[in-house]
Amino acid sequence: MEQLNCIIIEDQIPAQETLKGYIKQVPTLNLLDAYISPLEAMESLNSSTVDLLFLDVHLPKLSGIELLKTLQKPPQTILTTAFSEYAIDGFELDVVDYLLKPFSFNRFLKSISKVEKKGLKNKSWFNHDFLFVRNKGQLKKVAISEIQYIEARGDFSIIYTMGNREIANISLQKILSLLGCEFVRAHKSYIVNIDKIEKIIGNHILIKTKQIPIGRTFKEQFMQRIKTI
Repeated sequence: MEQLNCIIIEDQIPAQETLKGYIKQVPTLNLLDAYISPLEAMESLNSSTVDLLFLDVHLPKLSGIELLKTLQKPPQTILTTAFSEYAIDGFELDVVDYLLKPFSFNRFLKSISKVEKKGLKNKSWFNHDFLFVRNKGQLKKVAISEIQYIEARGDFSIIYTMGNREIANISLQKILSLLGCEFVRAHKSYIVNIDKIEKIIGNHILIKTKQIPIGRTFKEQFMQRIKTI
C-alpha cells in the first residue's frame, strides 16, 4: 500500500511524542507535521496532501469536534482523547476510530488497519468520473458531472442529477469526501455542484427550479469557494 501522509494535532507534548514514536514504526505512515493548535494546522488541512489526521478532542481555542465540523473535506481522522464521552460525536462525524488515552501500540495498529481497509474500500467504489450508489441490493452508476445537488434525508442522502435522483445510504460528510472541488457544502442538509448554480439570491441558491438555502455556518466558506466580480 502507498504511504499515507499524516499530521498530528495534540496540545500535550508527551502524547504528541507517543504518537510520533508509533507512526515511525509503521512503514505505511509518513508524518508531515505535528501541531499544538488546530488553527496552526488549517493550511495543511485545506491542502490535498493530508491523508490521515490524528486529532485530540480537547484543544486550545477550538475543540477537535468543532474543527472537524468546519472542514469541507476532512481527511480520514482518528480521534485521541482521555474522555470517552465524545465517542458518539466522533462517529457521527464519520471518524475512522476513537483512541482512548493512554493507548498501546497494538491498539494504535488496529486503528491504522481500519484506515487502510477504509481507503481500499473507497478506491474500489470511486473514480474521478462516476459514483456507484448502492440501494436495494443494486449498484447504480451515477456520472459525477451530472449531479446538481445532494440533500440529506434522515440517514440517507438523495443525489439529484440532471434527469433523475438516487437514494444512497451514506452521510453528506462521507459523500462529500468522494467528490471533486466543484462540490461544496452550502447547508447542513445540502451539497451543491458549483457548476450547476444559476443564481444566488440573498441566502438562497437557485439550481433550475430548486431553491437551496445557504446555512449561516457554511456561508463564509461557501462564498470563498465561488468566483464573484
